[in-house]
Amino acid sequence: MEEILAGMAAFLVILLVITIILAVITIIANWKLFEKAGEPGWSAIIPFYSSYQMAKIGTGNETLCWTFVGLSIVDFVLGRIKDDNGAFKAIALLVSLALLVISCYVYYKYTQSFGQSTLMCILSIFFAPIIFMIMAFSSSTEYVGPNGVPRFNSFNNGYGGNDYNNSYDYSSYHNNNNDGFLK
Repeated sequence: MEEILAGMAAFLVILLVITIILAVITIIANWKLFEKAGEPGWSAIIPFYSSYQMAKIGTGNETLCWTFVGLSIVDFVLGRIKDDNGAFKAIALLVSLALLVISCYVYYKYTQSFGQSTLMCILSIFFAPIIFMIMAFSSSTEYVGPNGVPRFNSFNNGYGGNDYNNSYDYSSYHNNNNDGFLK
């Protein structure tokens, strides 16, 4: 019996070490990716704020960001409450399932916002620490914008702007001297 308990304890220690290593890898990768997206890297170490930042970088949707953080907090709290009530367990399960669906969507969009392929986006759902580390330390990975839509697009829509930002500031192209030269 003692051998079985010792084996289980060793397994749990190994599992804990692997979990800590994956958490550290994820924090390092997100720190670098947040900086590539123009956000503060330190926000990767703050649990619920990092979820908010990830959703913001990936989707650009403020409502989804707060929904993601809110469900994360509710799921965390409900997971700590011990109750045998069937209705409570059903609610906790629904919150967990909603969080799972939104998490998959956010991971997909987060990876897509760095210009990655559909395959990489799908793999990030299952192997997030590895994919995020590859993206973070790849010199070819750049932040293109929420939902993978480039922030600055080169094609013109015929009205002086582009389809993503029609409020282009032309003030830098005008000079006050009327000498024909740009500043």
